[in-house]
Amino acid sequence: MHWLADEYRGEGEDMSYYDTPTKLLHKGMALTITVQIGLSLFMAHPKPGTIRTSLELQLFEVHEWVGIAAALIVMAHVAYSLISTGNASWRTLFPWLTANGRARLGEELSQLGSWFSKGLPHPDDSHALASTIHGLGLLAVLLQGLTGGCIFLGMEEGTGAVSEAIHDVMELHEVTGMFIIAYLVLHVAAAIWHQKLGHDVISRIK
Repeated sequence: MHWLADEYRGEGEDMSYYDTPTKLLHKGMALTITVQIGLSLFMAHPKPGTIRTSLELQLFEVHEWVGIAAALIVMAHVAYSLISTGNASWRTLFPWLTANGRARLGEELSQLGSWFSKGLPHPDDSHALASTIHGLGLLAVLLQGLTGGCIFLGMEEGTGAVSEAIHDVMELHEVTGMFIIAYLVLHVAAAIWHQKLGHDVISRIK
């Protein structure tokens, strides 16, 4: 699998490190998502016929504004992927969109069984798969931001009344939020696993 890393490097891309804009965007996403998860544990949105404490409602308002910030950051990340030629490019984050990327991804997926005996491969040796996982996380956060924006615009201020369509969006928003929490836990666990194997992935993005 080392030829995969050589192929990428042969294209003039440094697969070991991310550029400054990508690092800043990643930190912004990590910060806002972490704050959102913390807020979700204590906030409560206004709902007709339901009494909420002032703290719950204030935290929900903070959640709305932090959500807007997170949505802007992830949209900036997606926009940057369209002009970037490095590790943040759309071709890298979404390899399944190109024939060459799908071929690399298929080969890397065929090696999954060896993870249990040999541990996680070095990121440069499974770059298409690692990038796909990063890309899926980016899309999940984008979906969360878009659904959150719909709720922000569609919820009646004060009463919290929503239409049936917005109610469906709220359910999707909640499910996506649970997926993001699971993704974040697994993402951190994978980073720790990589570090223990000596891959030093954290230095690439910090």
